[in-house]
Amino acid sequence: MAGSVLTPVLARAGRLVRGLIEAAFPLACAACGSGLAGDDDKDGWPLCATCRGGLVDCGPPFCLACARAQASPLSCARRDHRRLRAGFTWNEPLRAVVHAFKFGDVPELAGPLVAAAWARPGFAAHPRPDLVVPVPLHPLRRRERGYDQAAGLAREFGARAGVPVVDVLERRRATRQQARLSAAARRVNVEGAFVVVAPALVRGRRVALVDDVVTTGATIEAAASALVPAGPRTVELWGVAHEPLE
Repeated sequence: MAGSVLTPVLARAGRLVRGLIEAAFPLACAACGSGLAGDDDKDGWPLCATCRGGLVDCGPPFCLACARAQASPLSCARRDHRRLRAGFTWNEPLRAVVHAFKFGDVPELAGPLVAAAWARPGFAAHPRPDLVVPVPLHPLRRRERGYDQAAGLAREFGARAGVPVVDVLERRRATRQQARLSAAARRVNVEGAFVVVAPALVRGRRVALVDDVVTTGATIEAAASALVPAGPRTVELWGVAHEPLE
C-alpha cells in the first residue's frame, strides 16, 4: 500500500526536479542532442529544426492489414479488418520524442504530440467518432510509470474531436514490453489481455481506440478484438504514429 501511494508522489517530485534542471541548463534536442535554438520548442516538441525536417507524415486512413487507403470504415477486401489513422510515420526523430513521453516521465508531451498529429493528413476531414477509448496500461505498469500515456493521448484526442473519453477497457493481465518481442510474440503476448467492463457504453457507437504508436498492431488489435463483442458500430484505430508495413 505504501508503495502505491508513494509512486505518484515520487513521479511528481521527479517532474519538479526536472523542471528546475531545465531552468538552469539549456534544453537539448531529444533526437540528436544538439542545443535548441530560439523557438525550436515553441510547440512543446523538444526537437531541433534539422530533426523536425526528418519527420514524415502518415497518409490518409488505411487498412492495417494491407496498407491500402480506406475512405470508409468498411472491412478490408482481404479479411475483416479496421482502419488506422496516424499522424506520422515512425522514424528516429519521432522515436526520441515518444520515448521521452512514455519512459522519460514527460506526460505533458501528450498535448503537443496530439496537436501535431491532428494537423497531419491522416486526421484530415475525418468523421467524428462518438467516443474515444484509450488502450489501458496494466495497473502495475501504471503505478511504476506514474501515468498512463494512452489515457493522456486519448484525453487530448477527445478534446480535439469534441467527444467524450470513456474508460471501458481494462488490462487484466500484465504483459511483457512489446518493443522487446518479435511480431509473432507480440500477438501472443497480448492475446486475451483486455476485457470490456461497460459494454453498454460502446454498443452501436463509433469508437476511436487510441494508443501511442502502432507497429505490428498487436496491442491495439487485441484491444479492438475485445471491444467487438460489445457491438460497437465501428472501431477505428488512432495513434500518433505508425510503423510502415514491409
